[in-house]
Amino acid sequence: MWHRSAVALVAVLIVAASGRAQVRGVYSRATPPDKAALERLNLKIEWTAYIPVEGRRDTLTHVQTIDDQIFVQTRTGLLIAGDALTGRLQWVAQLGNGGYANSYPVAANSQLVFVANVTTLYAFHRYTGVTEFVVDLESPPTVGLAADESGVYCVLGMRSGTSGAHRVAVYNLPRPLPVPAAPTAPVDPNQPPVNDPKAVNPVDDLMRRYAPQGMYRTNLPDVFEPTKRTSMLEIPSGGYTGSSSPSLATLERITPPYTLDRGLSSYSLSVVPSLRQPYRLRNDFQRDIQQTPSISTIPPSVAAALALSDLRPRNVTPPLRWEFALTSRILYQPFLTPTRVWVATDNQILTALNKKDKTIEVMQKLADSISAYPARAGLTAYVPLATGDLVAVEGSGGNLAGGANILWRTPTGGINNRTPFVTEKLIYAQGDNSGITCLDRANGELLWRTDSTADMVIAANHEFLYVRDRQGRFLVFDAKRATDPARKRSAPLSGLDLSEFNINIVNTASDRVYLAADNGLVVCLRDLSPKYDRPVRIAPEVIVNAPRPDPVGTTTPKDSPAPR
Repeated sequence: MWHRSAVALVAVLIVAASGRAQVRGVYSRATPPDKAALERLNLKIEWTAYIPVEGRRDTLTHVQTIDDQIFVQTRTGLLIAGDALTGRLQWVAQLGNGGYANSYPVAANSQLVFVANVTTLYAFHRYTGVTEFVVDLESPPTVGLAADESGVYCVLGMRSGTSGAHRVAVYNLPRPLPVPAAPTAPVDPNQPPVNDPKAVNPVDDLMRRYAPQGMYRTNLPDVFEPTKRTSMLEIPSGGYTGSSSPSLATLERITPPYTLDRGLSSYSLSVVPSLRQPYRLRNDFQRDIQQTPSISTIPPSVAAALALSDLRPRNVTPPLRWEFALTSRILYQPFLTPTRVWVATDNQILTALNKKDKTIEVMQKLADSISAYPARAGLTAYVPLATGDLVAVEGSGGNLAGGANILWRTPTGGINNRTPFVTEKLIYAQGDNSGITCLDRANGELLWRTDSTADMVIAANHEFLYVRDRQGRFLVFDAKRATDPARKRSAPLSGLDLSEFNINIVNTASDRVYLAADNGLVVCLRDLSPKYDRPVRIAPEVIVNAPRPDPVGTTTPKDSPAPR
């Protein structure tokens, strides 16, 4: 009997274990790191958060830190924005229909965050999640987006039926509606209301920004003039084509059948059941072979009249500034300077386009292919090459005749297939199984390097450098000096096994260390020192926006020199 009981108990345990495995439905079993283990690394947990993942096939695809926010994307199209300081959830947006799709890094400016899903571009307000616009890109993006205060820059595949490989499409951003500030002074109920001459009706403000049907935009950026028309108006939905149909303007009466002056009868509109082209007669024997003449080709027609009287609200869409097609593939998302858009292609060419009119300003042929997205600081870009070289390029310099303005070039070894990590005075080149190489940003001098197993910098502060190795161990290095200056070698000061956190997050916005696992767990760590109670920026700012216009009578300066 006890044998039967034991077999029954084992069966129950197997069923229970399988039930728990089905409920969990994720790959990783990561939990927050032990407090005592973190204290040995001089770290503490700032906050933890759990991102919802749906089933075993869903996971976190991208986790980015931008200024004081953290943006998380999942494979099912969730975009989640949170406070990078506290981990508090700010807003969540569902992209697409919730199906599995490729995801690319988001881009942001001071007000909006941009993300692409399949062929759709979304723009959300960064801190509220309100949708600013949604636009169809007509073809899916191939890399991440880039943005500044004036536009969003997309790398898209070519349209069907066209030649080429990739194209750069730039969309101008609509100006956000100004929100009038609430009055600060207390209102005296005994006084009669006084109309503020500066107050603006929100409806009037909206009408000035988005032109109703039949109005056109004037030279002023947000003013529309309803009393004039220009030749630049869009042709109504009827349009002008090569076909002809009876014009309603020549008819003597509007009751069918419509008779022309010469006594000839035209087709009756009463037999057309639908105003959608093509207009087909619904006779049983002629349903598929006979068509009525188009009534939308000669204004004023019924179709054009319906289009002009359509009062349904229309979505706000950003106007296309320009497109630039290339015969070679663009490898990484564009990187911006105040006046240029830089793209790296698979034929080892670095190209700079003018932001306003897509004029080619620089074309630089490099010694080898670009192996990772360049790091940036100020106006300088640090471009890693597959030969193991790291090249510093001044983003505002160079020309079409002489090529790019290269500040220095240093051989680092390895394959350099990861974006270099930049701090205030140093830059760290890195790659799979090639270790980390520390260089001086001013002249590219090699200061020290690590063992080949430590190959990814994920964060830094003024004292320490935080690294992940290829086994998933978390390592702490001295950020100021090498442990073996004679050999220019540096060994880790301490380490901790965090292999369960299998999604790497590189934080270039502050000193915080972020760990993430595919079960949705995100952990934020910080140094125990009181001076890091508030986040401290380690990497220099990236300059992408054009300077504001100077007062009348002065000239706008060009890009300022790159920091050395």
